[in-house]
Amino acid sequence: MIKFTAFIVLWFVFLTGKIDLGLHARAHSNVSCLESERKTLLEFKKDLIDKSNRLASWTGENCCSWEGVGCSRNTRHVVKLDLRNNATFDFDRFWGGDTQNYFSIHGETCLGGQISPSLVNLQHLHYLDLSSNYFAGIRIPAFIGSLKNLRYLNFSNAGFNGTIPPQLGNLSALNYLDLGNKIGSFSFETSHHSLSTKSLWWATSLSSLKHLDLSGADLGEAQDWLQALNKLRFLSLLTLQSCSIYPFPHVAHLNFTSLTSLDLSENEFNSTIPLWLFNLTSLVHLDLSSNSFFGPIVPNNLQHWTSLSYLDLSYNQFNTSLPDPLFTLNNLVHLDMSDNQIQGPLPFSLGNLTSLAVLHMGYNKFKGKIPSAIGQLRELTELDLSGNRFNGTIPSSLWMLSELKSLDLSDNPLSGELRDIHFAQLAQLKDLRLSSPLLALNVSSSWVPPFQLQVIRMRSIKIGPKFPLWLQTQQRVEYLVMSNASISDTIPDWFERVCHGIKYLDFSGNHMMGKPPVCKGNSGHEFRKIFFLESIKFEGPLQLLPTDIAELYLKNNSLQGIIPHPDINMTLDILRVLDLSDNHFIGSIPDSLCSLQMLVVLDLSNNQLSGRIPSCIGKLKTLGALLLANNSLHGHIPISLGHLNDLQSLHLNRNNFTGTVPFSLRHLKKLEYLDLGNNRLEGIIPSWIGDELSRLRILVLESNNFHGDISVSLCKLSSLQVLDLEDNNLTGHIPRCFNNFTAMISTKLDRTDVFVDVYPVIGEEASYREELSVFIKGGMLNYTSSNVAYVRFMGLSGNKLSGEIPVELMSLVGLQGLDLSGNHLSGRIPENIGNLSQLESLDLSKNDLSGPIPQSLSNLNFLSCMNLSFNKLIGRIPSGRQLQTLDDPTIYMGNSGLCGEPLDKSCPDGKSNAGESDGDHEDGKESYFDWFYAGLGPGFAVGLVGFLSVLCFQKSWRYAYFGFLESLFNKVWVEIALLKRKFN
Repeated sequence: MIKFTAFIVLWFVFLTGKIDLGLHARAHSNVSCLESERKTLLEFKKDLIDKSNRLASWTGENCCSWEGVGCSRNTRHVVKLDLRNNATFDFDRFWGGDTQNYFSIHGETCLGGQISPSLVNLQHLHYLDLSSNYFAGIRIPAFIGSLKNLRYLNFSNAGFNGTIPPQLGNLSALNYLDLGNKIGSFSFETSHHSLSTKSLWWATSLSSLKHLDLSGADLGEAQDWLQALNKLRFLSLLTLQSCSIYPFPHVAHLNFTSLTSLDLSENEFNSTIPLWLFNLTSLVHLDLSSNSFFGPIVPNNLQHWTSLSYLDLSYNQFNTSLPDPLFTLNNLVHLDMSDNQIQGPLPFSLGNLTSLAVLHMGYNKFKGKIPSAIGQLRELTELDLSGNRFNGTIPSSLWMLSELKSLDLSDNPLSGELRDIHFAQLAQLKDLRLSSPLLALNVSSSWVPPFQLQVIRMRSIKIGPKFPLWLQTQQRVEYLVMSNASISDTIPDWFERVCHGIKYLDFSGNHMMGKPPVCKGNSGHEFRKIFFLESIKFEGPLQLLPTDIAELYLKNNSLQGIIPHPDINMTLDILRVLDLSDNHFIGSIPDSLCSLQMLVVLDLSNNQLSGRIPSCIGKLKTLGALLLANNSLHGHIPISLGHLNDLQSLHLNRNNFTGTVPFSLRHLKKLEYLDLGNNRLEGIIPSWIGDELSRLRILVLESNNFHGDISVSLCKLSSLQVLDLEDNNLTGHIPRCFNNFTAMISTKLDRTDVFVDVYPVIGEEASYREELSVFIKGGMLNYTSSNVAYVRFMGLSGNKLSGEIPVELMSLVGLQGLDLSGNHLSGRIPENIGNLSQLESLDLSKNDLSGPIPQSLSNLNFLSCMNLSFNKLIGRIPSGRQLQTLDDPTIYMGNSGLCGEPLDKSCPDGKSNAGESDGDHEDGKESYFDWFYAGLGPGFAVGLVGFLSVLCFQKSWRYAYFGFLESLFNKVWVEIALLKRKFN
């Protein structure tokens, strides 16, 4: 993104030229210097580190002729010391494959060390510049404030750290002060050093100041920043980019009305734009990007902004439509409103801004058609309307913008067919970005474009079926994306000539037969190359593994044969990511891969590889992810893997590894993902996994031959979100301390990707593609990189665990899946199992669980799969809420004591479970009869003993009772005798 228009650059040069002009008029090298000042300069040099010998000329008697030294013709005093580092920092090379080497190369061009206090002897110094050097975090010396005649002070991008000395406020003659640490500079990209201050009141004494840049300094505690700077009435340029400022203090009266350039970008403002900004009548350049401004974009009247030519409000939170006053700024050259939430159509009045050279409106919520008035912006060189909801065809007037160098209409549902004629006027175009499945590029096979593109991004538009022949005319392409472009063709031989300079190539999602392009040419030392050639259906063997590419993705093709050796004629310290997964490679893993010294991600999973893992893999010290899953590898896991100290993810699952888990793996302190499942490993689960691998978030040891108790040391893995120990021979009880898995307690599903440092010197991280297979919801589910980070699962099935289900597990309320099936668990299902509010799958089948099914199961609103079969459960099956949808009777089979729906067996009371309330009533009635039958026997016994006691102690009762029995007996006897006589 261009941050300065040509007008601003010229204006800035003019401003600094005014500051410099007088100094250069008085600073000369052809006069002899004063001896005292010559000694001072030598003292100053002695404390500096000058690896490139830039100060080699600092010898001899005449210090005025030394490099960077200027003297006054009249007084012979040293008035200028310009030691800025003029070596250009090559940002592309630094972020490319040659990071470490270039770090050293550019670092040697920088002066460093200490700033000698002897500098205070140069009291006539007007100009001091140490910018773009690297002083490795030292503080700015307070004695700089003693150089009272300084008018120009530039310590920018020089690696200073700590508090800004308030003594700088003594420099009352200062016109220019730059202490900024800017993005893209060597010091910013290589260190975390930054300046700070709790108050800017010291700046109020700088009454002559015209230029102030404190970019990157921490001003979060400097609540007086605005009141202090408002006193500088001659200030014309103020840059406070990325200073952690968040409040906008009230200002009663504006004093710095001379302000022509104001940059407050990348701070923490969370408010409307203060009205006083719209009263700055001299303002030419305003950058408020990357904050959280909201509300009205501009007021109804912009009469004071007649000089404004640069306005950047991108990356904020504006969510209104574009106001009409915005289109009265006729001098506007650069307008950036991208990455907000601005709504509505793009107004036709946009055509009023005829001076616009740069228009960025990407990633908002604009809708409707692109207005034809866009064609009135004849000076436009950059147009970005990406990431909106523009529909319909692209207006013909847009194709008449002959000055366009960059055009981005991607990620809009635009439609239509683009032909040769559309591009006829765009001879200046360097950057073209289009993406919409409704767009088609239909040009003749002989088309020769009028432009030479550097960036071609045509994602998800119809280009095929033929490979685009016009690409052979493009000799300067650095960025080429034609993914999902409906190309079904072989890559022609001539493409090798085009792609030699490409930094980024993406042909993924097409059907390109043949072999992947090699693209030999420029060395990766000059830039980083990233090739995405996934899901293209390349076939046949891969002849040679290119190593001048930093990241090579060949996932999901049909490549066969053995994995080729790296090209030994190329450098071996560039390749960072090698992904050959989901192909048909056979044979063993070649030892030659161990020569890839800077490899960070190696993914060979889902092939047909055999043999053993080369022990030399342990020499790849930078490896962060090793993925070898789903092959036919065998043997022991190499002990040398324990030397991979940066390893964060290890996938060895679905192979044929034997033996025990190597003790050396305890050294993998950064490991977050360990999957050794579906092998033939044996022994006990090592206790050091819990003791040493404290960062583990996913642990999969399923389908092996592990035996013994589950070590309670696993409870120390508080970050664990997936624990899969299924299908082993584990015995003993489930540890109650499993409730220490705090990652399983949280119901907030944060995305927690595993990141690896692909370019560690500059701290650039990249997430790689994790995969996880879990038997859950009655089948094997495969989680990919888009959702594996959200999974919370515990699987202990298919073992020989015994005892009760620990009630402590019911505190793991973030669990989505719990599988304890196929063990010897006994006792009751915990009554509070309903606490597991996120549970989607529950399997307790094939155990010895008894008692009723807890009614709280009906509280599990997300439960979609449950199996309680083959236990000893009794009583009525609870109903209500989510349980009513689980109507498959087989999930309860093998429990002869269960009754009620969905089983055919009715409960003894004959009532159906009509709902939750009825269920509660039936449960209460069943409980009543349990107590009735339990009390019947003891009640009878107590009554009998009482009755016999009365007969024993009351004689009259005893006589009466036995007399009654004798009379009853005689009466029955007489009746029986009469009946017998009658039948005889």
